[in-house]
Amino acid sequence: MVYCARLFTRIIIYAIIACMNNKELTILGASLYVCEGTKVRRDYRGENRYIYSIELTNSDPNIIKSFSLFLRKIIKPDWKRVRGQLFLYPDLNEEKLKLVWSKASGVPLIQFQKSICLKQKISKFKPNPLGTFKIRYACKEDFLKLQNMIGIMWKDAGLV
Repeated sequence: MVYCARLFTRIIIYAIIACMNNKELTILGASLYVCEGTKVRRDYRGENRYIYSIELTNSDPNIIKSFSLFLRKIIKPDWKRVRGQLFLYPDLNEEKLKLVWSKASGVPLIQFQKSICLKQKISKFKPNPLGTFKIRYACKEDFLKLQNMIGIMWKDAGLV
C-alpha cells in the first residue's frame, strides 16, 4: 500500500514537471540550485581564479532528474560537457548505481567522472542505498546566466 502511494506521488510529480512552462521550470531549477548547488569558489591553482561551475549534488534521483531537465531546456548546455559523479559506500554496486544515475540524469556513462568511495563513519546511520550523485557543467557564461536568473527570481519575489 505504501509503495503504491509513493509510486502515485512520483507519477504526479513527473506529470507536473513535464507540463511546466519555461518560467516555472526556471523557478524550479534556480530554486534547486540555490538550495543544493555548489556556489562559485576560489581556484587555488592561480591568483584571482574562480571555478564557475554549475553543480548540484543530491541522493534523490527525482531532484537530479528535475535539475537535468532544467539544464537541458533552460540553460541548454553542450551536453557533451556535462559530467556525472557518483559518491558511494563500499557495500554498494557501483555499476548498477551508475546505470540508475545515468538514467535519472541523462548523462551518458562515458561522461561519468571517477566515483568516490566513502567510508561509513557512524554505524548507527544507514547509508543511502543509491549513493549520492553530482551533475556538473563547467561554463562561466552559463554559470553567470544562472546567477542572473536567480537574481531575477529574488527580485520578482520582492526579496531584493
